[in-house]
Amino acid sequence: MNKCPGCLKELKSTKPQFCPPCRKLLFDGANVSPVLPFSLTDIPRELDRGPTENIKRISISGVQFKISLLLTAGKLGISGVRGPLEFILKPPPRSFDIKHPEAVPANEHLTMQLARQVFGLKTAANAYLSFESGATAYLTRRFDVTPTERLQQEDFAQIDSRSRTTHGENFKYETSHEHIANLIRRFVTAVPPALDEFFRLTLFNYLVSNGDAHLKNFSLYRLSSGDYHFTPAYDLLNTALHVNDGNGLALDLFADEYETQNFRDNAFLAYPDFLELGHRLGLPLSRVRRLLADMVGHETQVQALIDRSFLPPELKVRYAAVLADRRQRLRYGAPA
Repeated sequence: MNKCPGCLKELKSTKPQFCPPCRKLLFDGANVSPVLPFSLTDIPRELDRGPTENIKRISISGVQFKISLLLTAGKLGISGVRGPLEFILKPPPRSFDIKHPEAVPANEHLTMQLARQVFGLKTAANAYLSFESGATAYLTRRFDVTPTERLQQEDFAQIDSRSRTTHGENFKYETSHEHIANLIRRFVTAVPPALDEFFRLTLFNYLVSNGDAHLKNFSLYRLSSGDYHFTPAYDLLNTALHVNDGNGLALDLFADEYETQNFRDNAFLAYPDFLELGHRLGLPLSRVRRLLADMVGHETQVQALIDRSFLPPELKVRYAAVLADRRQRLRYGAPA
């Protein structure tokens, strides 16, 4: 039995294809093949040169090649022009020392689907595609481009006026989730729901060990009304499958280098740390507790999606083990 390369739903057809809801979500209903009509050798040669930035910290999303695609006459193709349906294609990373680079597209696809399907987070529409050679890639639809307009999008490094020139090589990392929350209060129109969404995304990043959630992986966009809102989540993946990512978060939780008693005693983030973060974000503690409880639940749904994913068997086991460890941490210190 085949499975949809968008949502991973099982399909009766033996031919690779998208289910109708994913065709609508990704391609506005066009019947697009999940097998790309070009090969890796068609990708511009400059991509073979590898990343040019001087990398001081491991960042998977920062060294993945991102190729702009356009949907024309029902086919995805490499294009330098703009259009109403634009996509970003990410083949596996090249020329970078990470474990299992060939599995990065399947990892990102699974993690994005978990965020959307199980935990109800808003995410960029995405899919897992293949080339005729059998090589694979991750596809995401650009959410800042619609058939009628282009939305102004800024990541939080831009919002906070941080760059390599002004703040050094680690400018994306040397800040905190609490500082991002303060920026949300300054720039977002509807603050409470934005802070709630940001807290949920932070919990999810910790659950899946996304050690690559730095300043440039959180963004706002400006709607035609002039209001700023959180963009859908993007670049979500379980980095523990590929690198040693420490505590599993790219940024500190707190702006003042505060450490909870739990962290001082155990040297890992747990229930008390996120309870304190939720309090500092101004969320009702009853809401924070519910969100923490929800994040450690859904184990059957999570495992079912892992099992249906495109990860190789050994990495499915590893992925599930990472989440089991994070659930245990998120339960540690919780009221009985």
